[in-house]
Amino acid sequence: MDEQSRRQVPGEFRIVKYDVRDFIGDYRSMEYGDPNEARTAQLRDEFDLERVVAHCDSEFDGFLALKRWVRSRWNHGWSHSFDKVKDALDILREAARGELFTCGYYTLVLAQCATALGWPARRVGISLADCEFPRDYRLGNIGHSVAEMWSNEREKWVLMDPDTNVHYERDGVPLNALEIRDAWLGGRADEVQMMQDQPPPVVPSGRTVEILRERMAYLRDYDDQAVRLLLERFGRHRMMDYYARVAIAGREWVDDRCLPTFIKHFGAAGETRWTSSMADMYWSVNMVRISAAAEWDESGARLKVSLDHCMPFFDHYEVRVDGGTWEPRSADFDWPMHEGTNSVECRGVNVMNRRGIVSSMDVAYAGPRI
Repeated sequence: MDEQSRRQVPGEFRIVKYDVRDFIGDYRSMEYGDPNEARTAQLRDEFDLERVVAHCDSEFDGFLALKRWVRSRWNHGWSHSFDKVKDALDILREAARGELFTCGYYTLVLAQCATALGWPARRVGISLADCEFPRDYRLGNIGHSVAEMWSNEREKWVLMDPDTNVHYERDGVPLNALEIRDAWLGGRADEVQMMQDQPPPVVPSGRTVEILRERMAYLRDYDDQAVRLLLERFGRHRMMDYYARVAIAGREWVDDRCLPTFIKHFGAAGETRWTSSMADMYWSVNMVRISAAAEWDESGARLKVSLDHCMPFFDHYEVRVDGGTWEPRSADFDWPMHEGTNSVECRGVNVMNRRGIVSSMDVAYAGPRI
């Protein structure tokens, strides 16, 4: 075979290992915030958030540490500061002055603190199945606010409730809101463990209950005992009954076990997109997708690699070839082939220097034979 013919023969490319994630849904379905936005950076520095998670051995340990820390900033209650706080920085400053806040404020703080640390997080609204205009006005609380954080370790969203300071597991695996819902409505609640962390929730009393009565006219007869009974009712099923309705990023999950409703939380439900598509609610995050095409010429054979990502706060890609060192790469690069097995690993890195999930591919290559 002459040299000209040799250049026209590709040799043999064969993928022998393929571990490349396929993205579910569109990670751009919500706004995650910006870790480097001025107030977010101030939040991170003023409250030394890096120190909160510095001792943690794993990402999930960091989630739990951050949840515990948020819970420890104040006890559940009501405040005249509700209307003047705009973000986590405001809330934590007011809490440091002794003000108390409810579940939605806990969730906002946890989500924004996670953002400040470079962890994708989101707020989740949950409600009882029967959350229409109240048949019994004394029920008081028909909804709750929790958070979900993306776990690279588990490759899924996991639920964190910073107000009650719990998360949920089944067989040691952390659950998300829809998994809790499925267990509750499917009659399998006993399979789920509610993992209570420290400090536990504290029943509001005294001045904060007076503020509750002032803010909500229909609760004007409430006293400390009524609030205690309200919270006992709230926790009677480990709060799992509140996961009957799950809303994320303007979408609410519906199916034949819990149909849509036009009234919620004592008022019109507002504009909500009903969905039964998992991709609408539980999209992929922090993954990299690899595509490649073969090329060859007199300099040798190679793969033209293209990368795509679903990483909030994305900064750059890192690539490791044949088990070498991780190096920054552009989204498109040449991967020269050598005889035998070639391996490539790719991941995203965000602006807080947190790395995403690794995708990899091994390609066996044999050059043309004369």
